[in-house]
Amino acid sequence: MTIAHISDLHFGRIAHPDIVEALVEEANAPDVDLVVLSGDLTQRARPREFAAAQELLAAIVPPTLVVPGNHDVYPWWRPVRRLWTPLRRYKRAITENLAPSFEADGVAVLGIATAHGATIKGGRITDGDRAAIREYFAGVPAAAARVLVLHHHLTKIQSVGRHDVARQARKTLDTAAAMGVDLILCGHLHVSHVETLTVQRHRLVVASAGTATSNRWREPTGAVNFYNRITIDREAVAVEERRFVSEEARFVRDGVTRFERAPEAQGRG
Repeated sequence: MTIAHISDLHFGRIAHPDIVEALVEEANAPDVDLVVLSGDLTQRARPREFAAAQELLAAIVPPTLVVPGNHDVYPWWRPVRRLWTPLRRYKRAITENLAPSFEADGVAVLGIATAHGATIKGGRITDGDRAAIREYFAGVPAAAARVLVLHHHLTKIQSVGRHDVARQARKTLDTAAAMGVDLILCGHLHVSHVETLTVQRHRLVVASAGTATSNRWREPTGAVNFYNRITIDREAVAVEERRFVSEEARFVRDGVTRFERAPEAQGRG
């Protein structure tokens, strides 16, 4: 299976005139089986920003799986709605489903919503979310590759320096490892980064996507837009980081990192 992993679109802060069209073209490539959007579709959860996100989703041909980010909740100047109905606009414009899933070609994908109004920007995973992770992956075929999608990070990236990690991150990592998750897809930091983790003797891959379309760039990446194209087979996970070249108005391959799947994951096949 090939997954186009897109994050941090931030409609309202688009970096280049042609970048959204170029991203849609990439998502609609013939070999893409699923498009994952890991949050922050908007800059301030404004109706016009959600409308732009709707247009993007309508233009994408393959199936999509979307989770919200902290910028998709009501902004701080709407404190009551931010606390009590933080994802109301997101649900109306994008989806009511805050635990979307997708299964095909031996790959099972689950998304969870880590964005909550009371947590400002850091994110939180609840006991109910962990129960959903256990329930979903317990019900997929033993041979399936398992992918978890969320907006916020569950671990520190040392090269980025100080940054947010979701509340209850360690418990959630333990749950993911116990359920045999092979790959975690996230965003939030606007940095493209791929690494392996060993949790409870289980090895998994974490792929953080950069900001796909916005001008909210951060170090160490700088003024570059990225998304990830991920290929999963029985033996390995390959993460191709694709970088936008504004002079050519297209995304190009920036690098590919290939990880052998953990022996126990290969054994499931």
